[in-house]
Amino acid sequence: MTKLFQQLAFVSFILMVALNFQGCTNDDDDDDMTPVVVDDGPIKTGFVISTVSGAWPDQTTYLQWTNDLNITSIDNNSSIELPGNAGTTSYGAAVYARPFGAPANLVKYVVGKNSIPEEEERIVVPGANTFSAIYFKSETVAYASVAGGTSKLIIFDPSTMRIRDEVSLAAINQKFPEATRTYYIAMQERDNKLFMGVHYEVNFSPLNDSAYVAVIDLNTNQVEKVISDGRTGMVFGGQTMNAGMVVDANGDIYVQALGTTNAGGNAPSGVLRIKSGETEFDTDYFIDLEAVVGNICYGIYHTSSGRTFTANVQDETDFWEFSTGQPQFKYVEIDLENQMSLGDVPGLPTTYGSRYMIVYEREDQNLLFTTATNDENAVYLFDVSTNTASKLFTSSGGHITGLEKLEE
Repeated sequence: MTKLFQQLAFVSFILMVALNFQGCTNDDDDDDMTPVVVDDGPIKTGFVISTVSGAWPDQTTYLQWTNDLNITSIDNNSSIELPGNAGTTSYGAAVYARPFGAPANLVKYVVGKNSIPEEEERIVVPGANTFSAIYFKSETVAYASVAGGTSKLIIFDPSTMRIRDEVSLAAINQKFPEATRTYYIAMQERDNKLFMGVHYEVNFSPLNDSAYVAVIDLNTNQVEKVISDGRTGMVFGGQTMNAGMVVDANGDIYVQALGTTNAGGNAPSGVLRIKSGETEFDTDYFIDLEAVVGNICYGIYHTSSGRTFTANVQDETDFWEFSTGQPQFKYVEIDLENQMSLGDVPGLPTTYGSRYMIVYEREDQNLLFTTATNDENAVYLFDVSTNTASKLFTSSGGHITGLEKLEE
């Protein structure tokens, strides 16, 4: 069990990837692929794609810019390198990369006038291994959790990349002083409160079979309380950053938990709800994902049209994809309202969950799904009107860890 959870602690961080699904949103359909040269400053439109190549621990992340996503293939010829395995997220015209490995780094990139991403600033947190989740409140205020060794929640200024403050998490840690490690994974803001997933461990095993979320008042930056639910356990994010928690159009928050059945526990993977205006779990709502989908699920991805997806393991004995050398995850659509599975997303291959799974929503509400197999790394376009998928482009430069749109 100890070995399993050492793997769990390690793999979860290199997977985060909130996607931010958080659901990535928006896309431009401009067919002009000519690089845009700007004489008076960085490029503030288009997309930055990140890919990872190499075998652990000798991996490299490549970041490159493109004017749009109407491409057939990408390589690493026009990219900048970052040592390690990094997922990305974006805010405004900047991209933030989170390489795994101590000390924890958050690297801010802007796209230079030569169409190549350039490092602008970075934050380094000694004693931690990675940035787990980030919430951007404004151009000058953001919240970020770090974990792997030191675990904390910092407040920083994205414009300067300087740490401004730290939120005291004593109220969270005091709840279970016997926990040897605590993770803060997945964040969503609503009603000026930050809802943050919490996972307690004892020697790399879950402390118990319950799920926990901290509620933080952003007016005072104080932890109000930690809520819990015993119907599922282990709020542990997903294959992209913040992929463990989403907010729908009604303001309801849905929290996906991995469960503990793969760790000797009894709690199934599931989905909990915090209704709009409330700060407690809804006792009348629960989806047992292992019952309705058929096996352990990891992560939740919600779109503006109301469609929701999760990642379902095919062989739970190889959840971390070490033993068989084969991909083990399928994208599955779930119906949050009716608490049921709608089946596998048609037209997509079984993919490596350990190589990120990203769902990106375009302006036309059609979706992009990233996949990684032993044969190729690809992005598929899913037509929501016909429920059909077709391959959009492939990557010869490694598996895809970020599809980030730049916005002025």
